[in-house]
Formats: sequence, structure tokens, C-alpha cells
Amino acid sequence: MADIKLEHAEENSKGRFTVYYDNEEAGYILYEWLPNGNLLTNGTLVYNDFRDKKLGKPLYDALMNFSRSKNTRIYPTCPFVVKSMLRDKSVHDLLDEKFKAENNL
Repeated sequence: MADIKLEHAEENSKGRFTVYYDNEEAGYILYEWLPNGNLLTNGTLVYNDFRDKKLGKPLYDALMNFSRSKNTRIYPTCPFVVKSMLRDKSVHDLLDEKFKAENNL
């Protein structure tokens, strides 16, 4: 079975979760802190060689857990996070109020 690891790094107002598959960097999810204290997710990428490994899910889960641990909301702009959050009703409480209003949620 493959070894999947996640790393989190933050510098200034930007952060990144990186996923590793068998110790090889396989992708990432990016965010930045907004002035209101919420997170803007602005990019997710799983590298082509790892597309069939379903590595977006651990990245997404790490972001949701991070948001909960920081008691903050998420304004998703990355299509993967937008789609995932809209599908996953268990995280609708994490959606930024402005995003909810703009999308009639």
C-alpha cells in the first residue's frame, strides 16, 4: 500500500498543504488569509503522474480540518474546492457568508 503524507506550511498570509505519495511530492492546495480572518482557497493541483491516486481528498480534508481548528470560514475560488464544498453538506457551516450570499446558499 502506498504511503501518503501531508505537510502544511504557512508564510506571511499564505499557506499550502502538500501531499506526498511514496515520499514524492504529488500535489498541493493553496490558501491565503483574508483581512476578515477567513481563508481564500485559490488553487489545487495534483500532478499528472498521480491523478489516478485520489489525492485531492486528503488535501481537501486537511483544509477542512485546518479551518475547523482555526475556527474560521472558507471563501473557495479554486474549482475543486468549490465543487467539493458544495457537494459536502457537512462543511457548509465552513463556507464564508459572502460566498453563501453570492451563491444563494
